[in-house]
Amino acid sequence: MVRIVAKTPGAVVLLALAPLPAQDAVWRIPARGAVEYHREWSAAASAVARSKVEAKAAAATGKAPDRYLHRLPPAPWIAHGELDADARALTGPVRDLRDLGRALACDLGTGVRGRFPRLLPFGDVAVAGGWTRAADGAQTLRANVQCRPPAPLPGETRGVAERLRAFCLPAAEGTLSITRRVDGERGVVTSFRFELDLVVEEGPKAFRRFQLGDEWRIVAVRDNQDFDFRRRVAAAIETGTAFVRDAIETRKSFLAPGSGEDRDFSGGRLALALLTLVHGGVPAEDPVLQRGFDDLRRRRLEDTYSLAAALMAVAARSAPAGEAERIRNGELAAVPVRRLDERDARAAQKWLERLLGNVDPRVDRAELLRFNYTEGPRYDTSLQQYGLLGLWSARTCGLEVPPGAFAAAARHLLAVQAEGGARLRLSSTDHGALREVAGTGAEPRAEVRAATARGFAYQERDEPPFGSMTSAGVSGLLLARAGIVAAGRPDRALVQRLDAAVADAFAWLAGEFSVRCNPGFAERADRHVYYWLYGLERSCELAGIAWLQGRDWYYEGALQLLSQQQKNGSFRAEQASTLLLDATCFAVLFLAKATPPAAVTPR
Repeated sequence: MVRIVAKTPGAVVLLALAPLPAQDAVWRIPARGAVEYHREWSAAASAVARSKVEAKAAAATGKAPDRYLHRLPPAPWIAHGELDADARALTGPVRDLRDLGRALACDLGTGVRGRFPRLLPFGDVAVAGGWTRAADGAQTLRANVQCRPPAPLPGETRGVAERLRAFCLPAAEGTLSITRRVDGERGVVTSFRFELDLVVEEGPKAFRRFQLGDEWRIVAVRDNQDFDFRRRVAAAIETGTAFVRDAIETRKSFLAPGSGEDRDFSGGRLALALLTLVHGGVPAEDPVLQRGFDDLRRRRLEDTYSLAAALMAVAARSAPAGEAERIRNGELAAVPVRRLDERDARAAQKWLERLLGNVDPRVDRAELLRFNYTEGPRYDTSLQQYGLLGLWSARTCGLEVPPGAFAAAARHLLAVQAEGGARLRLSSTDHGALREVAGTGAEPRAEVRAATARGFAYQERDEPPFGSMTSAGVSGLLLARAGIVAAGRPDRALVQRLDAAVADAFAWLAGEFSVRCNPGFAERADRHVYYWLYGLERSCELAGIAWLQGRDWYYEGALQLLSQQQKNGSFRAEQASTLLLDATCFAVLFLAKATPPAAVTPR
């Protein structure tokens, strides 16, 4: 038996008592492959009680509060890239209680990770218990669980723990059990059953019993991007695109002007849907696609998101053959200018002019171009990304972008990128390197460079960074650099600063990498997950990166997305306020744009 004891924040003391023979096993997953499982889970809670004693005795028969679990169940896969260096346990943050069982059950080492920080809304979760083994080979972990407000982590920006406490419950405690079976020869956990029973303190004299069950059974061990994967991706793109096309054809209310939101994003949503149809393979002569573009040209688009999405849609519709391959080869600045028909050209020129007005007027726009929703004294990293996506799309459509606009937008991103972080050796493998060794079984060459992990936050550099904003920042930097170089006679010092900033942003993404949540600042873990994955795809594709730190980001991200698609082709929304259309568009764009058609077409 191995007993684990969490003594202090950030430290785990392991007391080894007769180690289990099966815990000498290691995972044997094909390189960059995965293990697929069938999963069934359930959650329930009691009514609110006035004391811990009352709550512990209460029946958990009601619906669990929405905040207890993420709306997107973490996918039932174990990817090779998630294993630690010894291939005994999983790495990466645990941001959902269902993944707590996964992390514990899949640890085949001589100890068990006993502390899981920042598991909101439960705070820092400490587990103390021990494994036993039955005569039939089944192993059982029984442990006590304590949840407390987040404590500061080593090397963390001051004040982050305090900020997170506002999103956490006061306390929770209880027990968990896991029964698992391990096939040591195959190097896999073949099944496990996770049961959690907590008494949760929600406030003064407010307690609730919460019970969670999660059961996994192995389906298959998969090779990286095998035929089954490509078949599933092709089907997901087809059915997801069909869902989006139907939304346009039936003129859903959320695509109608004046849909009741604080800002009218209906035009931008229509543009995003049309962009999805184009990349989803809908032919140019499709009547729904044609009517959709006719409708888009008639709209009065005002905000940066809508204007940029419209420019992106028009640019994608007229993209020359081979453009995607050129980008994958790292030739972003050499993408040829396409020619628009007269109607699209007039509309795109109008959209570009409005986009250039949606900036922060407090600074000289020739020096700093900071995008806002409309003209006004604010900015954020997401809008900066979309502003640059719009400018780049306009340029590729042959429109004249003001001299210096890309440089001014780049200087803003340089100013808000986080300052010094951890140093690491950043490894990236491009698509060309993969082609060189295709069919040989050899490991492709990788470019390795020293970098400092520096992410992006929503607005300022002293805020905690997170995944969706860091991917927005790095894709913005790449687009700005391409615009500067494509214009000719670039400022070499500025380009060098951009190159260093891009490497540092990718270092942050590599160090924090997770496709099971929006990584980084834990409060954002279950927010904008589809936008995070879309941003990851844009960042890596614009940089020509196929593997980041040795991990196939596309394969791992696609596995998560495939588990979230519903029977009607849509993808589950991560928040109640997120429309299925938005989630589905970002999911299809991720799946369709990162892989050439030959890789997603069954052969």
